[in-house]
Amino acid sequence: MSGTAVALVRHGRTDWNRTDRLQGSSDVPLDDVGRQQARSAARVLGADGWGAILASPLRRAADTAAIIGLELGLGRAETSELLVERTYGLAEGLTREQALRAWPDGVFPGQESTESLTARGLSALDAIARTQRGEPVIVVAHGALIRATLTALMPAPAPRILNGSVTTLAHTEGRWAVREINLVEA
Repeated sequence: MSGTAVALVRHGRTDWNRTDRLQGSSDVPLDDVGRQQARSAARVLGADGWGAILASPLRRAADTAAIIGLELGLGRAETSELLVERTYGLAEGLTREQALRAWPDGVFPGQESTESLTARGLSALDAIARTQRGEPVIVVAHGALIRATLTALMPAPAPRILNGSVTTLAHTEGRWAVREINLVEA
């Protein structure tokens, strides 16, 4: 059985990213830089070989996927609720500094647990491996989801995932391997 190549793309920048606000499940649109980052991610991905594009239904990811799909001729992205960002509960909309001042332990009331986030990310990857059956796929999602998922697949914690970056994975013989993290256009 041949493997499945997956490119995880973090959505482009939003105004909330620019001001270091926790977005979570808040539906914040891309800013001008974010739209440019999506076009840049398409160039990093290259035009050949991609069979499908999937995305979180949150606007910042769906719009990033739409730009990439247009640039690469892939058409409209399918969306999956498994790919939405972690909810940050009462901390959503606050700057990281404000949230940590209010909850110094970094656990915010109503926040999705890291365990739940990781399980959801791994479930998304397993569903992709089952449904894509060796077809290379682009998946546009969110920083915390990508990072938690990568951390579960690696021997050490994954780094912070950059807006508009591409991270590549391969699924072969029932196992995921992380190939490259945070690829951006030079």
